[in-house]
Amino acid sequence: MTAPVPKPWIMEIAPYVPGRSTTDDGRKVTKLSSNENPLGTSPAAREAFLTAATSLERYPDASAVELRETIAAKYGLDPTRIIYGNGSDEVLHLAAGAFAGPGDEIIYVHYGFTVYPIATRRVGAIPVVAPDRDYATDVDAILASVTDKTKIVFVANPNNPTGTYAPARKSCASMPGCRATSCSCSTMPMPNISKATTMTAAWSWPDPRPTCW
Repeated sequence: MTAPVPKPWIMEIAPYVPGRSTTDDGRKVTKLSSNENPLGTSPAAREAFLTAATSLERYPDASAVELRETIAAKYGLDPTRIIYGNGSDEVLHLAAGAFAGPGDEIIYVHYGFTVYPIATRRVGAIPVVAPDRDYATDVDAILASVTDKTKIVFVANPNNPTGTYAPARKSCASMPGCRATSCSCSTMPMPNISKATTMTAAWSWPDPRPTCW
């Protein structure tokens, strides 16, 4: 009996390499690139976490109804169009699995989030790397990379990890040809855009790693 062999595109995935937590002389440092905050977690977020700790013996609501309805009420959204995940990584993997597969193309910029190529290759899609302009997202280069096989364009704004920013209307609304654009910058109600908002970054809460999409 032969051993099982992973699919070839799985073998092409380069493992994610996190940033360093210590300096060369051993000092513990705050990783701003990983959304750690030297000022600490919000007191309100800490209090909410401690309150939830009183019911750790029970499974949480798998549908996160209360969370989704609260977010929907605050931002005027349909709660049925909101999902949540364990950090933006999971949400981006869900997007790739939902919209792309072998032979499809996913576009992202050269100096972009390292999860983009991992999510792309995991579903057997073809990674298409658009060149940056001065370490910033070049919308024109992305548009020039779009083909009939393009299913997703991953855009982070501000860009992770370079920190550069592109106007939201230009970076998101200029991509009408894409069937699904996962964009962490847009608040515009466009049917071909999914917005991933990570609470890790917004409220310095990297341990629980909640993200909504």
